[in-house]
Amino acid sequence: MIHREYAGRLWHRLQQAVKKADDSRPYDSPVSVATFLAHSLPLVLIAALSPVLFLNASRVVEAAGLSAGLCFAGGAVLCLVAFGIPTMGLMGAATSQLVATGLASRGVDLILALLLIGYGAWQLLRSRRHRTSSDALREKQDDALPAGGRALFAAGLLGMLTNFTSLPLYLSVAQRIGTVAAPWWTRSLLLAMVVVVVAAPVWLPIALRAVAPKHSRLRPETRRRIQTATQRISIGACFVGGAVIIWHVLKG
Repeated sequence: MIHREYAGRLWHRLQQAVKKADDSRPYDSPVSVATFLAHSLPLVLIAALSPVLFLNASRVVEAAGLSAGLCFAGGAVLCLVAFGIPTMGLMGAATSQLVATGLASRGVDLILALLLIGYGAWQLLRSRRHRTSSDALREKQDDALPAGGRALFAAGLLGMLTNFTSLPLYLSVAQRIGTVAAPWWTRSLLLAMVVVVVAAPVWLPIALRAVAPKHSRLRPETRRRIQTATQRISIGACFVGGAVIIWHVLKG
C-alpha cells in the first residue's frame, strides 16, 4: 500500500513537471540536426548495449558462417526499420511537417522511460530470487541454434522484438527524428544511422569474421564473462536510459 502511494505521488509530480515544461516551450518543436544528435547520442549508445544479441549473433556466425550471420542480422534490422519508419513519421500523411513534428511528445517519452525503469526493477528482483535457475535456463537455451536462412532471419527478428531494453530507447530516438527541421532524405539518413548503431550487436560479429576470421571466435571464458555480466548490463541500461529520457522530458 505504501509503495502504491509513493508511486502515485511520484507520477503526480512528474505530470506537474511535464505540464510546467509544456507551458514553457513545445517539446515537439523543430530542432536542428546538431541538436538532435546531442539529444539522442547517449540514448542510441545505451540502446546498442545488448550482450544477448551479440552472443547469439556470434554463435550463429561461428557455427554457420557469414551468410547465416547476415540472415540473423537481417531479421534484427528489419524489426528496427519496421518500428522506426512509422514512428518517425516518414510514411503517409505524416510526411507533412505539422504532423511529423507532432509525433514527439513528453507523454510518450515518459511512458517509455517508466517502462524501462520498471523492466530494470523487475530484472533486478528476478535476478535476486531466481539467479541459479535463470542461469541454468540461459545455458540450456544457448545450446539450441535455429537451422536455415528463414529460421535464422526469424530468430534475429524475434531477438530484437523481445529486446525490451533497446526498443524503448530506440523508439524514443526515432520519434525525435520526426522533429528534425530537415528534408525527408536527411531524416531518413538519420534513421539509417541510428539503426546501424543500435544493430551493432548483430553486425559486429559479421564484421569481425570478415576482417579477422582467425581472431573472431569468442573464447569460452570471454563468453562466460559476457553471460555473467549480461543481466547487470541490461539492468544498468534500463535505469540509466530511463533516467536520461526523464531528464530530457523535464528539461524540454
